[in-house]
Amino acid sequence: MARAKAPLFICNNAFLLAPDAKLLYAINVAWWRFYWPQVKDLPCEKWTASPIAASEFPINLIAEKNARGLSTDPGVIHHGHGSGFSLVSMAFRAGATRIALLGYDLKYAPDYDGKARKIGRTPRHSTELLPTGEYPEAMRHWPSVQVKDGVHVELVSLYESVRDQGLVELVNCTPGSALESVLGYTPIDAL
Repeated sequence: MARAKAPLFICNNAFLLAPDAKLLYAINVAWWRFYWPQVKDLPCEKWTASPIAASEFPINLIAEKNARGLSTDPGVIHHGHGSGFSLVSMAFRAGATRIALLGYDLKYAPDYDGKARKIGRTPRHSTELLPTGEYPEAMRHWPSVQVKDGVHVELVSLYESVRDQGLVELVNCTPGSALESVLGYTPIDAL
């Protein structure tokens, strides 16, 4: 199992599956406000790139910028408009040379429309591993993403840029993920 072999870094609602993780990352201040009562006593490091969240809660702050690949500046992560991508940056920053991606489906409903606040036929933030679906209304956000045939093509491209940069090995362990096109698929038990 992944926990026995390597530190587990999680983002957002993955704490529901892995309350014993080494690191929890979430950007949105609304997420921290909503889930703080559930995560405050977890024994993990807690990180955000939101100065507002870091001022309201005792969590670590990291600077961020929107860029391809991984930042080689230890004080800055590349966020790619996705907590999962930011988490890869956090793992690299912590010294990881190989990162197994679990729960990274990168899929939206083909009819998702962030500008119109339309979820589409299937919920975001839902995978086989964590089928919690949409966030509660109070913390729902509406990223304007490029979705083509249900795939978040902007994020797939960003993971491709990390692969091509060659600073860390990414291993896609998410069955049915859109990342299969650039990283293939490796069952977590095969690691």
